[in-house]
Amino acid sequence: MATTPDQFNEFQEESINWRDLFERYIIYWKWILVSAILFLAMGYLYNRSQPDVYQLETAVLVVDPSRSGGMNEMSILKQLDLGGMGNAYTMVNNENEVIRSTALMKKVVNQLELHTSYSTTNFLKTTNLYNTSPYKVKLDSLSLVILQHALELEITPSLSEGYSVKGEYNGQLFTEELATLPALLSTPAGAISIGLRENATRPDYPVEVTIRNVNAVARQVAKGILSTSISKQVDVINLTVNVPNVQMGKDILNTIVHFYNQDAIDQLNRSANNTKDFIDSRLVLLTDELSTVERDVEDYKQVNELTDIQADANLFLQRNSEVDKQRLDVETQLSLIRLVEDFIGQPRNQNALIPNLGLTDVGLLAVIQQYNELLMTRERVSSGTSTDNPAYQSLTRQINSTRQAIRTSISNSRRGLELTNRELTEQNRKSQAQIRELPRKEREFVEIKRQQQVKETLYLFLLQKREEASLSMAVNLPKGRVLNAPDQAAKTGPRTAMILMGFLLVGIALPILVVFIRDLVNTTITSRPMLDKLTRVPILSELGHNATGETIVNHSSVTDSNSELFRLLRTKLQFVLQHPKEKVLLVTSTELGEGKSYASINLAISLSITGKKVILLGMDLRKPQLKKHLQLLDDIGISTYLSGQETDYRRLIQRNMQYNELDIIAAGVIPPNPNELLINEKLDQLITELRKEYDYIVIDTAPVGAVSDTFLIDRVVDIALYMVRMDYSDKRNMEYLNHIYEEKSLKRPYIVINDMNMESKYYYHRGYSYGYGKYYGKHKKD
Repeated sequence: MATTPDQFNEFQEESINWRDLFERYIIYWKWILVSAILFLAMGYLYNRSQPDVYQLETAVLVVDPSRSGGMNEMSILKQLDLGGMGNAYTMVNNENEVIRSTALMKKVVNQLELHTSYSTTNFLKTTNLYNTSPYKVKLDSLSLVILQHALELEITPSLSEGYSVKGEYNGQLFTEELATLPALLSTPAGAISIGLRENATRPDYPVEVTIRNVNAVARQVAKGILSTSISKQVDVINLTVNVPNVQMGKDILNTIVHFYNQDAIDQLNRSANNTKDFIDSRLVLLTDELSTVERDVEDYKQVNELTDIQADANLFLQRNSEVDKQRLDVETQLSLIRLVEDFIGQPRNQNALIPNLGLTDVGLLAVIQQYNELLMTRERVSSGTSTDNPAYQSLTRQINSTRQAIRTSISNSRRGLELTNRELTEQNRKSQAQIRELPRKEREFVEIKRQQQVKETLYLFLLQKREEASLSMAVNLPKGRVLNAPDQAAKTGPRTAMILMGFLLVGIALPILVVFIRDLVNTTITSRPMLDKLTRVPILSELGHNATGETIVNHSSVTDSNSELFRLLRTKLQFVLQHPKEKVLLVTSTELGEGKSYASINLAISLSITGKKVILLGMDLRKPQLKKHLQLLDDIGISTYLSGQETDYRRLIQRNMQYNELDIIAAGVIPPNPNELLINEKLDQLITELRKEYDYIVIDTAPVGAVSDTFLIDRVVDIALYMVRMDYSDKRNMEYLNHIYEEKSLKRPYIVINDMNMESKYYYHRGYSYGYGKYYGKHKKD
């Protein structure tokens, strides 16, 4: 829908006038300045009370053992990894959890003694001393483990050679005086020892010491001080710490990497040891079996006096050699599968890694690889969490299902090998039929020799694997390699500029907010721009604040701002009145106290001193004010004339002793029926007569918000001056004035603002207070 011109003008009228808004609040610049200075001081103290925070970073490259040449179970399993980057990313995520585990953090805390912190305070500034503390405080190990609350100590050197120790634990306060150091001190938390560090001198300042539970500090380091992130493209874990001491941050990062590598090496060594122990147990059995077969060969040769294979059997043996080789491979695989099956069946190997001894079944190897990876992952996760952890339980369920899959794969592989073996046996039987004519002894010798070769092949294979396992233990590389050493520290807190800026903004905004709230709850009109927005009635002029408290201003003074403002009002009347045709002015307001009588009197005086013939009529018949302000007689006036008690209005005219050129007719005796009197045609006759004799007729009337008398008088006037008093007139009264203006209940109404703060006008509106002093106080009420 298109915007009409009226809607556009209304939008313009309702838009924010930033200049007016600025001028509205800038008059309180002194309060804003004081508040800003005060809050800046508070910001400085707050910033001073905040501890320094330094950020240090390091990057750790996580090395995958399967790609590093390591000869252990992990490398063998990883050789069949077909998962690509997905598995690599999962591996890095697992290592990230290991780094953040509470178990690893406990080692760091104990190594660096982070459970005991040292600090000193100087003018609100707390400095963490870390390893530069002059004191060394230790709580006995048993008490440290069971410590439930923080133990706080303050060690202060005495004026003499002693030391004063004040402490608190779980609300219990204690004090101890120590003559010398080192010393033992009994506290509610346990026995502590206090001594000076090596090469440290006796300090002259107090030191605060806090001892906390190791587990609590480890959790704080893992969850609060340390943060980690994982690179997407490479296997890199970024470690970041925020600490109050630079050296502390360096030590924490270096120690985390050290214990992470140490734990990884220990894990790999345990895996290699398990493999080696398993191979050794198999070798013992194979040694006995091989010795038995070799003795059988020796005995068979001795009994049958065999020294060499007959030349005529070479042709048949050559044909059968390929079949024998295949049978040898199949029987070897069957033996290996039985070994693995026996290994799985033993209860003690329930949580042990399943060794790969040379199986060729790719599917079985893949399942065994997955099973071993799950075992190693669960072992790492279990070091930093409990068995109730959902991740731990999920891994356990996966391990059980994978172990069952291994049993199924072994069974399937065994059946396949047995089937193949039967086929090869059948082929061998057919070949044997061809050499059936060969001596029985030669055939039996070949069978015994084949058993010997199977045992020898398996024995040599296990020897090779044992050497590889031993080599992997001897050559262990760190799993985490530091790419960027934590050498540089960036100070991240407190952010002085932001803190001071925040306090400054609050200091500036607070007095503005107070003024805004005050204005929000204030229902009175406080400025001309506000009045412009509330009404469409034109504003004719403004009157300043009357500091003297007198109703009549000094119109002869050149230093009185209000006398000049009444001259300005008088001048503006020349532009709105078509003189001499229009000469009757009505002065009214919405309610009592807005200055209509004050304006009527002084406007009439200002007009009269120009040499014009002016008469002031008091037509507020309900609560007349002129007699009080001008010391007039109250027994004669307009009511006397309108009621018919007096027929000659000239007998009602009175004069003020100071302004003799001004004629005045007071309201007279308050009648019981003012409304009926004002309807009387005598009012029209009176105004007609006065128009002939006077240049200006100024009428002081009753407030229009209280009674309707003024609307009855409006028929005889040419213009209506409507008084609005700053910080007094209610904003809601302007709605009533708008109705009057729209309904034309008053002829040509113009607003005259009363009680304007002219000092603010001089500074921010360039008004009319040039050459005049400052005025404070209030106008007299009507």
